[in-house]
Amino acid sequence: MANPTIGSIRCPLGDGCTGEVRQYARGKRKYYWVCDHGMITPNLPAGQAFIEKHMKAIEGQPENTPAPEQPAPETKPKAKKKSLLSALWEDDDE
Repeated sequence: MANPTIGSIRCPLGDGCTGEVRQYARGKRKYYWVCDHGMITPNLPAGQAFIEKHMKAIEGQPENTPAPEQPAPETKPKAKKKSLLSALWEDDDE
């Protein structure tokens, strides 16, 4: 089952057909559009901004915006384990 259409966009890939803008139901909920050229999925932030800027939302439907990205939690680097060779050849005096 296809995701519901949330708007329309004029396709910039040549003949200027009109595509239906949809949003993935899972993950980061990225936008994509479906037109005569197929399913166009710009994954980079610039592509997502292009869709948000040029999309015409369907009347009566709230405009969906992707959830703000949360910064990744800081993690401490793990201490490296000694390899078998380094354990065998390393001086114990150090």
